[in-house]
Amino acid sequence: MTTFLHTADWQLGKPFARVDDPDRQAHLRRLRLDSIDRLGEIARARAAGFIVVAGDVFDSHRPPDSLISQALERIGRLQLPVYVIPGNHDHGGPGCLWESAHFRREQAELAPNLRVLLAATPVERDDCILLPCPLLRRHTVQDPTDWLRSLDFSALDQRVRIVLAHGSTVNFQSEADEEDEPTQANFINLQRLDSQFAEIDYIALGDWHGFSQAAAKAWYSGTPETDRFPKTGQQPGHVACVQALRGADPHVEAIPTGSVRWFEHTQTFTDAEGPEQLSRALTERIGSTGVTDVVAKLVLDGHLGLEALAAIDQLLATWRARMIHLRIDNRVEIQPTADELAELTQRSDDPLIAGVAASLVDDLQRGSDEAAIASLALTLLHREVHQLEASA
Repeated sequence: MTTFLHTADWQLGKPFARVDDPDRQAHLRRLRLDSIDRLGEIARARAAGFIVVAGDVFDSHRPPDSLISQALERIGRLQLPVYVIPGNHDHGGPGCLWESAHFRREQAELAPNLRVLLAATPVERDDCILLPCPLLRRHTVQDPTDWLRSLDFSALDQRVRIVLAHGSTVNFQSEADEEDEPTQANFINLQRLDSQFAEIDYIALGDWHGFSQAAAKAWYSGTPETDRFPKTGQQPGHVACVQALRGADPHVEAIPTGSVRWFEHTQTFTDAEGPEQLSRALTERIGSTGVTDVVAKLVLDGHLGLEALAAIDQLLATWRARMIHLRIDNRVEIQPTADELAELTQRSDDPLIAGVAASLVDDLQRGSDEAAIASLALTLLHREVHQLEASA
């Protein structure tokens, strides 16, 4: 039996442009490097003989030299063979990063255990034969696994056979556009490999960022460190531990590796209890009130009064400071309570504020084109009044 780890889509150097804090962007990039160390821990615990990376080690085909050195130093620490194919983000071909002088020097010194498979040709190990399908350009209309259909499998011995490929196994073309040959970029047609399935023991796929099974012997490992909000049914943040035998279905186990949690939460407010409801929901989802490696997206809906809205703003400011990133889709309708309106419009000691507030309330209640602006203005006015009173 051959035991190995299958991983992909490290995308080291990903910029995380939607995270607005440069320090937290850098933190997310460091965590992706740290995930390489976790792969080593898992490999040792599971007695894996080697690791295959099915494309996209780097997020760019021209990563900075400093990142290349950091990645190779981490790979060298693994102290077991690592086999990599280029993906669409770090594709091969003339002038690619894999052939750069800096990469070659650093690989020889820092990661002699790394082998980059740039040719579609069998690679033999004592315990298996690797069948790499590297991407030599970012997009290709040719199925990366095409060369396997003309491979003479009878010339191979009975060692385990492992395919490495990077691309989508779902054809996103409409039926009206489908022809005999795929035109979708990097499309892997597993159905056309049916006749070779008996000759292949495992297909290690990359490109999709969630752990999933694509066919009887074909699996996506997903990215080891979650890097986006998961879609339904996806399992990002995993590595696949594979046990393969020649001529048998493989045993594949998803092992968690991610350290950053990404989640979405929808909260609909209906009364002044809204701040407490949201606080409880976030504490339950995050499990901690301290600083944490979480990226969250909140969809806020319903209606709130001015006091409750101010409390929500304060609560979100606190959680934003504690998380790596907090994205908010705010659809809350502002509905001041009768007491809040009276507090602003019946200020005999401050007729200017009372007059402004009364005008804004009139715009709000008439549902004029300026209602949204009036709602925001009332919120700001309420906040300023309370800040002034607190500092008096």
